[in-house]
Amino acid sequence: MLNKSGAVQVATGIVGGSGYGGAELIRLISGHPGLALEAIAAGSSAGARIDEALPHLAGLPATDGVFLPAEPDALSGCDLVFLATPHATSLELAPGLLDHGATVVDLSGAFRLDAATFETWYGLEHTAADLAPAPYGLPELFRSTLRGARLIAGPGCYPTATLLALAPLAGIVEPDSVVVVGMSGTSGAGKGLRDDLHSSHAFGNAAAYGAPGHRHTPEIEARWAEAARLAGTADNASLENGEGAPLTFVPHLIPTARGQLCTVSAALRVGATAADVGDRFTGTYKGVPFVTVLGDGVWPATTHVVGGNAAHIGVATDARSGRVTVSCAIDNLIKGASGQALQAANVALGLDETLGLTPAGLYP
Repeated sequence: MLNKSGAVQVATGIVGGSGYGGAELIRLISGHPGLALEAIAAGSSAGARIDEALPHLAGLPATDGVFLPAEPDALSGCDLVFLATPHATSLELAPGLLDHGATVVDLSGAFRLDAATFETWYGLEHTAADLAPAPYGLPELFRSTLRGARLIAGPGCYPTATLLALAPLAGIVEPDSVVVVGMSGTSGAGKGLRDDLHSSHAFGNAAAYGAPGHRHTPEIEARWAEAARLAGTADNASLENGEGAPLTFVPHLIPTARGQLCTVSAALRVGATAADVGDRFTGTYKGVPFVTVLGDGVWPATTHVVGGNAAHIGVATDARSGRVTVSCAIDNLIKGASGQALQAANVALGLDETLGLTPAGLYP
């Protein structure tokens, strides 16, 4: 398809367009000069008007119509398909879309782990084992594996913030000393109804959940090991063998609609210094468009990143305890989901990585 200036656009579809992630994809892709949104599909919302289900998107050409059924035929003309769907739906749809020649970016957990690990942590049979794990859609750390990829596994929002904070530390911290505290707004749980997400329960409250067996734990461990190997910093056996070192991950639900903050703490190896830590973060993220390493003594805040595809990182070392603390803030629905999926698709298709995206947030 050609846009108004005569440039070729990639025919694009979304499945799961009625959810939070799907809605953000509609909004972002509508402003992307290289993509043409041809099909927006949904499950139970199929047949409903898009602009009525998503009134904040009324006025966009793409929302002047109805949700198509979440079936391969509805996406037959698409060369790029985003799956903002539950794990089981992604497992069902992805193989057929790939067979028809589409590039698929999946926002679920279906292809982030090998099939056996997925089944252990998600309690669901993996029906496309030959496709898992797929190239991991975190461009800042895995850009080289994304170029030309046909299937991309979009990271979870918690792993995104955690890995951006953790990856530069490989080789200068003790891998088995890592503790991660994650905090997320309620939109991270999707639109489904749950007692703990009712406004009368969630707002004015903060609570831990899911520890020590949260399903994002093996994703963080495995991808930290992979990132360390790609960066040449996997000098510990637990990282070199690809299994990842066990770490402690404790997520929390906080009383806000969106925004996420993950704080990593780890013991420095003997001889590692604050200067080493600073050099790692400067070197890893120099020239990277969506990651900002803040100045000394400055810590990230979720209100500064909500609305943008940015990650803000604050770093400090403590000579007294011999530990380093790194905190990363993102918008869980954008850099933690839909914006990152679009960023990864840009890389896979050979487009400018920043097309359709901005690091700028909305404030206040």
